[in-house]
Formats: sequence, structure tokens, C-alpha cells
Amino acid sequence: MKKHLLAAGFGCCVLMSLAAQAAATPAIIGKADEASTVSVEVALPLRNVDELKALLVQLHDPASPQYHQWLTPAQFGLRFGPDGATVAKVTKALQARGFEVTTHTRSLHLRGTVNLVERSFGAHLNLVHTDNNAKHLRVMADRQPRLPAELAAVGATLMSFGPQEAHVMARQATGKINPQNRYGADGGYWYDDLKQAYSYPAWNTMVTVGGTSQRLDGTGATIGVLMSSDYLPADVQAVFDNEGFATTTGLPDPTLAGDVAVDGGAGLYGGAFAEVSIDTQSEITNAPGANVVLYDIPDLSDGSIFAGYVTIVEYNQVDLVSASFGGCELGYFPAYNGGVNYTGVLKALDELFLQGNAQGISFLASSGDSAGKECPNAGYLYGKPGVFVKGISYPAADPNVTAVGGTNLQTVTIPGSLDSAYASENAWSDPEIPYNLYGLGNVSGGVWGAGSGSSALWAAPSYQSLVTTNDTKWRTVPDVGMMVGGCPGGISKINPKTHFCDGGNKPNNGDGNADRSYGVFSIAAGQGGGFYGYIGTSLSSPEFAGAMALLIEQKGRMGNLNTYLYQKAAEQAKSGKADEYYHTQTPGFNGVAQSDFSPTYDLSTGVGTPIVKNLVGARSAQPAGLPQTITNP
Repeated sequence: MKKHLLAAGFGCCVLMSLAAQAAATPAIIGKADEASTVSVEVALPLRNVDELKALLVQLHDPASPQYHQWLTPAQFGLRFGPDGATVAKVTKALQARGFEVTTHTRSLHLRGTVNLVERSFGAHLNLVHTDNNAKHLRVMADRQPRLPAELAAVGATLMSFGPQEAHVMARQATGKINPQNRYGADGGYWYDDLKQAYSYPAWNTMVTVGGTSQRLDGTGATIGVLMSSDYLPADVQAVFDNEGFATTTGLPDPTLAGDVAVDGGAGLYGGAFAEVSIDTQSEITNAPGANVVLYDIPDLSDGSIFAGYVTIVEYNQVDLVSASFGGCELGYFPAYNGGVNYTGVLKALDELFLQGNAQGISFLASSGDSAGKECPNAGYLYGKPGVFVKGISYPAADPNVTAVGGTNLQTVTIPGSLDSAYASENAWSDPEIPYNLYGLGNVSGGVWGAGSGSSALWAAPSYQSLVTTNDTKWRTVPDVGMMVGGCPGGISKINPKTHFCDGGNKPNNGDGNADRSYGVFSIAAGQGGGFYGYIGTSLSSPEFAGAMALLIEQKGRMGNLNTYLYQKAAEQAKSGKADEYYHTQTPGFNGVAQSDFSPTYDLSTGVGTPIVKNLVGARSAQPAGLPQTITNP
């Protein structure tokens, strides 16, 4: 008998297709107080970009003498950052206007009154509604701001006050779960179930790092969560306590190492609270020896996201960071913005990822939850009938980010046993009923599943040539996958024959396949909450981050992980051995095409889902066994 989620188990409300929301203009609540202070993020262009890209090739090439000789932020700034004299001149001019200016390697953080910003940038600032922080407000310009002359002269990009807004990728899949009813109708996967299924190395595996013997559990690695919410330490403790971690190991429950509020953070209990709970729990449970640091940003606007990544790159403390948010990449193109081109924002963010990669930092992001159709048509925003179209999610679309997609996972179920051994996976998407986006009318043709497809902005990176994707010209996502889950309540089409989500009503998109999965997390434990089931690539990205902490523990920083991941996929293909590093050729349909595209690439899982112990270089290790045992506490 396989685990699956019954349709009756869903208790979530009807939510928008998350990635598609980025193109809509948020509702204006009122005018920003002219005397209040706001932050402004400004990106400055890099120098010597061709030289930087050549260096990145060497930094990621094991045959190069520069392999893994990562730069510090200061070293990066001297070689590739804006010229010091230019930064000083721009800073002086902005200070003369009245701004407080903080300089970074390749950006400026300004603080000033709303009145000063409006006078300097030629746009009015409004308060608009947002669901991704506790205040439910953020600041947005009423038009495209005009750069002051000193910023325009140096090719700067204003990252703040734009209409685009990312959204979290999590969706609640069940009501409150009885934690003892583990494999009943509402049963889902706990962290140790997933560790057994994906063959993590046993918890008591020892490795030698720098001459020291230590447990292979992420010890020495520092991984980060970027999200617009704070978290509750009690929730982290609750999931460990439910699985008896301290009782089994004799050690205290692991805790996060840090909680950084960027620009004051977003507070507790906003729309991203469940997401940050999922992210923090996934990372620390899968790498209990790692240092996990939360970076809490004010909201998921472009300026706040940029500020969060700047903080991560400038302080240079984390080796890897996961982001479980995203928005439609097409939403930055002129057709979605009345002719205004906002793709410069994505290009500036890309240069920040380049800096992070040069410092050895790896970036992960959820690939999206709308399968191959991340966006509504542009005409929908201007009164035309709405239909979902092909598109992918940012920041996962960026070639210097690892996009994590995934599947519905099935494991064996033995009555009376906690056995969660791997059985199979599928990537059947779930067709959605038409529903209303932004109050502009229904949009039809939507699907639930791991975000996948080709970028409209980024060319195919060199590592992509190591496998056979569905596109040789453009960047394709995802890069890798793990458990995502499916059947979103409220918006799913239900098969009239089975009365369940099953990937569609035709044989070529999963008719009759009703295997759907979800993960279990603690949300507001002890404060009226409890354990709930969730689905989305918001699960797979931090889960994979935890797995990669075991790689970083042994090998050190990895920079752009895609180089390593695709090389391992090529090795597996050359060896002819199935399931060497990845489970591949997962059947499915992403709403556009069959997922099982080639022996080396799936449209929903990229190069595949990991056999973790092999992928992190611990092939001889005993795999994690039954949950709640010493090999898998």
C-alpha cells in the first residue's frame, strides 16, 4: 500500500496561482506619510564582467589551479566592483540631497524621508496591500521613478518601489494533523521519512574533515533561509520532539544559529509565517549539525529581496542560501507593465548572484508551483480573456541559481512500521479550475506542479549542455528535484471517475494516477497551531539545501552548485548505471509537455531527485534507516 492524500483531507482556502501574482498592481491603501523614513536599494553595475565570468569558470573547474579559491567581498570589489572614486562621487552627491548612504561592494543603501525620495526620484510613493509580511503593507511608486542625474550617469538600477512582488510557494494541504495518526488518511511525510526515502547517510556516519573526525550531519556548514517573516523556535523543537530526536541521540534538539532582521524584518504571523516555518524546519532537520541562519526581510518586493541578498553576500557568512519565493519572469517584460521594461532589475540581481558565486556561495530557489504555466497572458491585465501561458519563475530562472522542482513521492507502507523506503515518484500535474486573479476575472488553463520550462531572458548556460534538456538555446528549469506534493484544495479539477486529483482526465497526463504526497510541519506550536500538511516547491528547495550542507561539510563551499549537479548527471549517464546519483525518468506532465523528456533530464525534476549519500560523496555510508532510530533520529 502506498501513502497518498485523500481529497477529503484538504482544509486550505482558495489561493491564487502564486507565481502569477507578480504581474498585478497591488491595491493602494493610501499615501505614504511624507515625513516617514524609507529605505532605497540602488544597484551599481559591475566592471570587467567578461573577466569575472572567465574567472568563475576557473573557480568551478577541478582541473584549474584556481579551483575553489574563492574571493572575499573586498577582493571582489577591487577587481569587479564599481570604481571607488565613482562610488565616492555618487555618495557625496546623494548625501548633499539629504540621504543617509551606506555603501556596499556593488550597491548603495539609502535612507531618507518619503518627501526626499519623491523629490529626488520624481514619483509619488503609495502604501499598498501585501500578504507577505505581518504589517500587510509595503511602499510602491505610482509610476516608474526617474533616476537622479548622479545615478543615471553611472548606469545605476533602482531596485525599490516597483510593482513586482514575489510570493511564497507553500500551500496548506491539510487541517491540523494528529501526530500519532502517522499513516492514516491525513498522514504525510516527516523529515525522517524523507531522509530514509532519499537515502541520506545514516546520522551516525563519521567523516574526517581537516584531520578531525566528525558526524556527517552538516557540521561546519552554514546555510541560510531568506524569507519575509520571523519564525518560532518552539516550532523547530516541536518537530524534533515529535520524532524523539533527543531521546534517540542523547543530545539536545538542534536550534537555529542566527536570526537576522534585514531593515527591521517582517515580523511574525504574516502571510510568509508558514513558509518560514517550513524553510527553517526543513534545513535544520536535514542538517542538524549545520549552522542555520534566517534572514528576515521586510516583504517580498524587489528592493527587499535585493537587500536580503546584499546582506548575505556582504557579510559572507553562509555557504548556501535557499529562497522559497518567486514570481513570473515575464512579469518584468514591457508587455506586462504598460510598455515599461523592468528586466534590468533581474539583471542587477544576476550580478549579485555572480558576486556570491565568486565568493563560493550557492543559491537555491523554488522552481514555482504552476508547472509549465507560471503566468497569465499579458492581455488579461488589460481586459482580455485570461489564460495561463508558458513561463517560469524568478529567481529560479537565473542561471547562477539552482532551481529546485520535484515530485509526488511514494514510499512503502508496512502496517505497524515506520518504514519509508523509496518506492517511486511521479510528476503528474493537477489541472486547476478557472479562478479569479486580482479581481480582474477568471483565468483558465492553470496547473499545479513543479515549475518548469525555458527562460525568456537567460541564454542556456554551459552546464546545461552536459544533459539533454528540452531547449538548447535558453536556460531551462528546474535543475534538480525533491518531494513537492500535489492536489491543491479548492482550485483542483477533480476526475469525475475517481473523485480525486489524478493529473488530468486523459491517459497522457496521468488519468487514474492518484498518488499525491505532502510534508508535515509545525506551525505555531503551543499557540493555537499544531502539525499541518503542506505542498509546494517551498518544501523541496530547503530540503535540498539541507542535503547540500552535507556536501559542503566535506568539500567546502561549492559556488554555483549547478556545475557539480550536472557533472554528476553526466557521470551517471556515462556509467550506464540507473540511480547512481539521481532517480531519473520520472513520469509526469507539466501542463505543456511530458515530463520524462530524456534519460538525463526531466521537466519537473531536472537532472533527477537525489540519492543523497552518493551525491554528497558518502557512497560507502550506511543509508538512513527507519525513522526514530539511531541511523535516522
